[in-house]
This record gives sequence, C-alpha cells and structure tokens, in this order.
Amino acid sequence: AGGAEPSVAANIEPAKVAVTTFLEAIKRGDENSALSMLTDVARAKTQELGLSVAPPVKDTATYRVGACETVGGTDDIVHVATTWTDTDAEGFTTTDNVIWVCRLDPEGWRVVGMAMRIFPDMPPLLLDFEDPEDMLAKQRLVAEEITRRAKLAMQEATQEPATRTASGNSGTVVE
Repeated sequence: AGGAEPSVAANIEPAKVAVTTFLEAIKRGDENSALSMLTDVARAKTQELGLSVAPPVKDTATYRVGACETVGGTDDIVHVATTWTDTDAEGFTTTDNVIWVCRLDPEGWRVVGMAMRIFPDMPPLLLDFEDPEDMLAKQRLVAEEITRRAKLAMQEATQEPATRTASGNSGTVVE
C-alpha cells in the first residue's frame, strides 16, 4: 500500500501548479490566463454570464499554496489549500483560507470551484464554477447574511445603553 501513495502524490502535485498559475493570473488581473485555468465547462459558463474570474486585486495581496489532497476516492479530483492575505489602506490585514477544487481534465489540472468559510458558525461556502447560477445565488445569500448580521449588531449596540440602570452605574445591567 505504501508504494501507491508516492505515485498518487506525484500525480496530484501538478494541481498545486495549476492553482498557482490561476492565482498569479488573478493577481495580475489577467482574465484570459485565469480563464485558461478553468475547466472547459466552467470557462464556457462563466463567459456566458459575463462573470470575471480575475477581479481587481490590490498590489499588497499575497497568497500561499498549501496542502493538496485527493477527494472522493479517485485521483482526478483534488482540494488545494491556500491562504490569501491583504492589507487595507488603514493597515488592517485579513487572511482568507480558500480550498480550490481541481479536476484532472484532458488538458491537465483545471480549477472547477472553491470553498471558503465566510461565517465561523456556518458551513463553508461552496462555489461550483460549472454552475454559475447557483454560485451567484449563494453570493446573494452571503450578502444578505452579512447585511442581516450587521443590522443585528447595530441593534444590539444601540439597545445596550438602554438596558443600563438610571442610577449611573454603568456596570449594572437591568435584567
């Protein structure tokens, strides 16, 4: 059994190269190169809907490609772990963990989708680039959830002072 593992690892290692090529194209804003790293179906579907796979990225953005593993018991689908880090104008740094889903197609390893955890209390968001309608619907749901959470946080922040006692003891909360 130990003899089969190195050949599987050697076969899936090029998936990391595919993800690196894809991320480099995104970082450069090179839409055509990024599209070339998608599966044929994903490329056709995203172009059909006019979706960009290489949105504008700041020069400060960096990424790191991590582990690569097969999924589903076959050697033709792999998950490639990455981190994408960026610093905004105020110096605040964010790091997102993204799992890229790659499939071994006739032309080589190609990106078919991605997964990332948007909210710590919810399952990861899975985006299938071969089903952009579903991808757009999920993105709308995420935007709605962000808005809902922001409103809830604002309500909680404005209600908190009203629950304080009138005596001025800011540490005493009326229940």
